[in-house]
Amino acid sequence: MKLFRSQRNLYISGFSLFFWLVLRRLVTLITQLAKELSNKGVLKTQAENTNKAAKKFMEENEKLKRILKSHGKDEECVLEAENKKLVEDQEKLKTELRKTSDALSKAQNGVMEMKMQSERLSKEYDQLLKEHSELQDRLERGNKKRL
Repeated sequence: MKLFRSQRNLYISGFSLFFWLVLRRLVTLITQLAKELSNKGVLKTQAENTNKAAKKFMEENEKLKRILKSHGKDEECVLEAENKKLVEDQEKLKTELRKTSDALSKAQNGVMEMKMQSERLSKEYDQLLKEHSELQDRLERGNKKRL
């Protein structure tokens, strides 16, 4: 009788330890997923703001071109210098937009990977729980037959 109780206690404590490890891993994965989702939102807003600024500079550039055509050649040199500056600013903004869009896509990929990993872990946990319940049923049937 003592052997049965000690064996039962061993199985209970082992399963409890395993269950604790699985829950701990799930909590860390969920925490990482939440962090990635918040990063995704920040990067998305940053990319949108950069895109708006780039459009604004492009519109200003077009406006300056129209002004240049309407004014004489005297002011053309001044406007040309401003135009060059605006083109440089536009290129800088385009590169910044590319960087932020790349960072956004990386963050989205990271989130998708975390979701997939979480789903796989959940499926594995469900399978182990099912196996555990089957083994418990077998153990109970074996004990009933012995009695």
